[in-house]
Amino acid sequence: MKITQVRNATLLLEVGGHRIVVDPMLGAKGSMDPFPAASGNTSRNPTVDLVVPLADLLDPDVVVVTHTHGDHWDTAAAALLPRGVTLLVQNQADAEEISAAGFQDVRILDGTVTVGQTSFTLTGGRHGAEEVLSALPVLGEVSGVVVRHPGEPTLYIAGDTVWNEKVQAALAEHQPDVVVLNTGEARVGPGFAILMGDQDVLTVHEAAPAARIVAVHMEALNHCTVTRAQVRDLARERGLGEQVLVPEDGETLTF
Repeated sequence: MKITQVRNATLLLEVGGHRIVVDPMLGAKGSMDPFPAASGNTSRNPTVDLVVPLADLLDPDVVVVTHTHGDHWDTAAAALLPRGVTLLVQNQADAEEISAAGFQDVRILDGTVTVGQTSFTLTGGRHGAEEVLSALPVLGEVSGVVVRHPGEPTLYIAGDTVWNEKVQAALAEHQPDVVVLNTGEARVGPGFAILMGDQDVLTVHEAAPAARIVAVHMEALNHCTVTRAQVRDLARERGLGEQVLVPEDGETLTF
């Protein structure tokens, strides 16, 4: 299994001979409006350009969209990806939105969906604490996914979520070998966290001590507050430098 960190939450997976793009945000630097940020940062998004050649992302076998916020499914992805690609989404609303853009093979992850010998299983998430979701219903429903292929490590991509009982349950049920966490700790309103941060890496490690953790979703959006350096430094302080991996954009990890 190979995992290439593209940018933000966008990943390119090579699993069992399949090329899988997760949460494609393919637009140029500054092509989206800023998100409301507790820090007051008004930089346009994404704040960095792609370093992976765009052409390398436009011929996948499968695309997984954990939810349709603009940093996981942007107008460039909707315009550029091939209409016949297999697209896996979390619910009917996302399926209708993506199908309306002309995609012909949109499948809802109702339990487990298998493509070839690779299986994809939906997991739950929460885009902020309950009081945050009540105050900001626009955050909506989010999901993660577990990817399995015979002879390959089991991969759990948690998606845009804070630590909660759904993530804890997914770790316990699926016993992943590799866990991808979105750890940018995006903050909105008066400072509400809507993503995990560096401290949550320690919590996930305690819940799944045998898993390798890959920390992503940093240094690409105006409302994210945790940096790669912070995650690396904390991991080293706790003796987890080999267990917690923090790839740069364009870096490929092999498991």
